[in-house]
Amino acid sequence: MADAKSLVALFEAMTENLERDRPDLNQLDRDDGDSGDNMVNNFRLVTNALQQQINTGAGSDLGAALAQAAQVLRDNGKGATAPIYAQGLDQAASNLSGRSDFSLNDLQPMLEGLLGGAQQSSGAAPGQGTLLDVLLPAIGAFSQAKKKGDGDLDAILTALLEARRAANHTAQSSQGHGRGSGRNTQGEIDPGAAGAASLLEGLFGALLKGALNQGGNAAGSNEPAAQPAASGNPIFEMIGSLFRPKG
Repeated sequence: MADAKSLVALFEAMTENLERDRPDLNQLDRDDGDSGDNMVNNFRLVTNALQQQINTGAGSDLGAALAQAAQVLRDNGKGATAPIYAQGLDQAASNLSGRSDFSLNDLQPMLEGLLGGAQQSSGAAPGQGTLLDVLLPAIGAFSQAKKKGDGDLDAILTALLEARRAANHTAQSSQGHGRGSGRNTQGEIDPGAAGAASLLEGLFGALLKGALNQGGNAAGSNEPAAQPAASGNPIFEMIGSLFRPKG
């Protein structure tokens, strides 16, 4: 088990990955060209709000901290996806209500909350080439892997691969981000879907790196344990605490 700082570290990792992908996300946005800017802005707001909750001692209830971050995003977020992610964070907050520590066991309810809220708020149906076409298969792949007994690392890797595959698949939709204008977007990856993939890649990629910091098999891998990696990025070291044996 790890404390609430591990949750902040996960959101920091997601935000940093969005920052790396910002130029590509902007380029995919054929309308305003600011999809990447908006995603970085929005998840920086969320991360900072969570960090502030922890710093002031208000983060003893992870659900309340996530709900506050959702409200900050709802009030100050930019772009069409801000209210969608805010609703997802609200549902994740409900799923983690009363939790004072964040562990790997909390990852699935957090992700399922994010997905459920996004489904309620997006107004899109699966197959229309939107962010839902990434969140649904990637988070679904993680949940299904866990339900059939896969270890955490196997489930994380499955979801990581599914996120990018699903984003690329949105190029086959003729609606996508041109749905509002009626423009045919076939052959174009939806920027909202690509942003969702970047977000999940930041999350799952950081978890894999965190696991490597702790020696490989602490989360159910069948591989022999390795020695913990040398100290490096403090974000991954904090995330790695999620993989430390309990006790």
